Amino acid sequence: MIFDAMRLMQATLQDYISELEPTLGANPIVLIDNIALAEQLGGSNNQLNGHIVMGLVNLQEETTLKNAPYYRVENNRTIYKNPPISLNLFILFSVLHNQYETALRLLSRVIECFQAQTDISFSTSPAPGNISHDVQIIPDLYSLTFEQLNHLWGSLGGKQVPFVLYRVRLIAIEAEKRQAEVPIITEINAI
Repeated sequence: MIFDAMRLMQATLQDYISELEPTLGANPIVLIDNIALAEQLGGSNNQLNGHIVMGLVNLQEETTLKNAPYYRVENNRTIYKNPPISLNLFILFSVLHNQYETALRLLSRVIECFQAQTDISFSTSPAPGNISHDVQIIPDLYSLTFEQLNHLWGSLGGKQVPFVLYRVRLIAIEAEKRQAEVPIITEINAI
């Protein structure tokens, strides 16, 4: 589900930028990759240059949704199953480009895209066919303090480039394993 959510955001952003920036060519400009590898790959002359690199930098459990029931009723049977875990993903969009002006323009396009489309799902976005149909995400712009920025880029081991951080809400992960399955209780006999 995590990768499906990221692919859905990637496809949404790629389509948005392709419409507004036709001069960038038909090649994909939005990549899912690790921005920490940018320095390792050769600085500004690497394969990530000229792209928007999106990468997962943190996960957080959504504790407000933790009290889901451990059972469901399906087809007149009670199914006992652990409730899904709801996650918030923190996705960093970094723009690597030799021209700073172009990097800032592309960063603006990222923000515009997710401002225009606040609820992203398979039904509202043109997504590749290998994405799960039940993915629905809500991207929220997430601001960091200067201290947090220093820690983030320090942990990524690189120099700061134009970027924006989004918290993507409510990715539900659920295993298919059932704990038990029993018929519904329909009557009680008192002896």
